[in-house]
Amino acid sequence: MSNVESVSRKQYQRSLAYLAYGSSTSSKAPIMEDSEPALIAKGKGCRVWDLDGNEYIDFRNGLGPVTLGYAVEEINQAISEQLKCGIVFGHPHPLEGEVAEGLVNAIPCAERVRFLKTGGEAVAACVKIARNATGRNKILNCGYNGWLNTLSLSANCPQGIALSQPSNGVPPEVSALHVSLPWGDIDPWKDYFEHNGKDVAAVVIASSYPDIELGKVFLPALRKLTQEYGVLMIMDEIVTGFRLAIGGAHEYFDFMPDMAVFSKGMANGMPISAYLGKGDLIDSAKSLGISSTFGGETLSLAAMKAVLQFYREKDVIKHLWDTGRSFMQRVNTLFEKYGMAASIEGFPVCPAFQFKDPAAVLPFYGACYRNGLSLYCVPYVNYSHKEADIAEAAERMERALKELTNGQ
Repeated sequence: MSNVESVSRKQYQRSLAYLAYGSSTSSKAPIMEDSEPALIAKGKGCRVWDLDGNEYIDFRNGLGPVTLGYAVEEINQAISEQLKCGIVFGHPHPLEGEVAEGLVNAIPCAERVRFLKTGGEAVAACVKIARNATGRNKILNCGYNGWLNTLSLSANCPQGIALSQPSNGVPPEVSALHVSLPWGDIDPWKDYFEHNGKDVAAVVIASSYPDIELGKVFLPALRKLTQEYGVLMIMDEIVTGFRLAIGGAHEYFDFMPDMAVFSKGMANGMPISAYLGKGDLIDSAKSLGISSTFGGETLSLAAMKAVLQFYREKDVIKHLWDTGRSFMQRVNTLFEKYGMAASIEGFPVCPAFQFKDPAAVLPFYGACYRNGLSLYCVPYVNYSHKEADIAEAAERMERALKELTNGQ
């Protein structure tokens, strides 16, 4: 599936004159001209098609938000019905309260809820709430919490951001207030708290996908440490929510943060986020000027209400675990069979590719694209992936590996 002279590639090249970097999302910009689809035109279930009509079994899922599949009838119907009645109003719509109630009933730490549009801005809202509540300024983060991470000089950022100059534009006085610490090892956190605990307002924690199992010990230990120092704990459940469990990592690992942020997965691709947690903290948002015209946009709320019902009726979480497990097993078997120095690690609902040789990453992805398989560093499954799709994806990946190894 060469794209050098494709309609998709030509239209993408034209867009560069008007659209900075060719994409508003850095990690979506196509970088492999000889193989990667430049523009995706449509999706259905677990498959997408580029502008030239090439089909791909998709494991990118919009970089995570598509948990049920593309163009799912029940979600599309909910959006369509609400569209007939209006999108955004000058007063709250009933859906705003209804969906908030649904989240309070579904997510362990949620006493109160407020809506925004992206995970990153919801994290920023929680950070401001925490600074106000504690009277402290420093923020410790773990993992990727959106481009807000670029405020820290040692931030963990995805490739699309890390390969740029993410610290540019950040005054040193600001970066000094944001510190990144590692996942899974409580000792660096204990050391930092011992020397700086009285200055820390909050920790913002996103789970590490390849070794997420360390959260069983690490997250409750960090929760205890924050409580000892009067520091608020904010769980970034942007990816883990509606995947590990509806309530994400804090439900799965059974501990209670002060606040949490949800976004990807809540509305099957519609743009919405929620910051939620202790009632007094979320209630304080109004007095802090945290507000957005589009927070109560009704198409996304209608989608989220339908998604919550779909999850309850279809046992989506179990399907994601079972299907993801099958995918992981097949991929690791193929890597071993063809001598690929790589593996797929972590929990089946949000695993991560691990390559011993970084130079092997792009050739592998490129070969997969050329054989009709769309992958990401975190290869997500969605509810529309059935066992037959996983088997077909494995066949396509085997063709890609044969191509890379000259059939050996």
